[in-house]
Amino acid sequence: MAKASRRSYIDWLRGVAVVSMIEWHVFDAWTLHSARDNAAWPVVKVVGGFAAPLFLFLAGVAVPMAVASYERRGLARHQAAWKVQKRGWQVFFLAHLFRLQSFLFNPNAKWSGLLKPDILNILGLGLAGTSFLMGRATTATKRWIWLLLPALIIVALTPLSRMWWWPTLLHPRLEAYIRPVGNFGVFALFPWAAYVPLGAYIGAVLLDAADDAAERKTLVRLFIGGAIATAVGTAVSLGAPLVGVVWTDHAAVFAIKSGCMMMALGAARWLTSLQPASVLDPMLLLGRTSLFVYWVHVEIAYGVVSYPLHYALPLPWSSAGFVAVLLIMYRAAGWWARRPDTAWIPKELRVNR
Repeated sequence: MAKASRRSYIDWLRGVAVVSMIEWHVFDAWTLHSARDNAAWPVVKVVGGFAAPLFLFLAGVAVPMAVASYERRGLARHQAAWKVQKRGWQVFFLAHLFRLQSFLFNPNAKWSGLLKPDILNILGLGLAGTSFLMGRATTATKRWIWLLLPALIIVALTPLSRMWWWPTLLHPRLEAYIRPVGNFGVFALFPWAAYVPLGAYIGAVLLDAADDAAERKTLVRLFIGGAIATAVGTAVSLGAPLVGVVWTDHAAVFAIKSGCMMMALGAARWLTSLQPASVLDPMLLLGRTSLFVYWVHVEIAYGVVSYPLHYALPLPWSSAGFVAVLLIMYRAAGWWARRPDTAWIPKELRVNR
């Protein structure tokens, strides 16, 4: 296990996102449809539902840290941003490589499925776009303009994107990058891409902290701000029928999830400070090998190897399956981490350097 650093709590929180991701994929793939009326199913959905925004948000948090790392090596700001931007395009390429693998192992797959936008597609494009913006966010004021404002614009345009006519000119798989189109895509740029520049803004704020004490104070302020955002988003969501749901539903959900993730950063910092390294290591390992874990466990959950289990298990057996897959992926992550030069999250996008 790599040595813990001042910001290991970010990797630890990414590990939490990995557990959430595995939970949802196993339950979604293996649970009987009839078992989803159980009172526990909404809890399963809520827990699993935070994996995607948390991955995007934390990837954004890492962007200014990666840029700063390159700058310390002597690169100019625009050169450093371009280095990180290229990593985003690499993740976008990996998204299509992953789809190709899924196509080859699924006898019922269609060629058009290679273009199906999923979380890796949005993550790659979000990283590339946010890195470009980060190259211009050189001051505190410019961060508002180049990072926070684009995130808010994406959220504001989300309801309009559902009504635009021009995406219908595209192939449905490409239209699905803009907005949900049946089963042609899993994630769309609107609003999911907004979590990346938001995370980058938060990462830049954390980067300003001169020492550990200053960072703790920053995290307290972020926790308070997150609590306010969550409360406001919840209030707006509950009152949406009164004020019109077109904008408020998307904005409220974004505020709630963003607020919870801001609070999660502070909570992760506090929790990791209380635990010995031996307790933190498993989650840190999953966080630092998250892309590898994603790649492998999706095939385990949805692929041909588990075909007899698809939509076949009652909820308690799906729970046992989740624990089994989690343990398998923990062991696989340990094997992967011991291999030289095979970290699927490039070192510039990790915080344990």
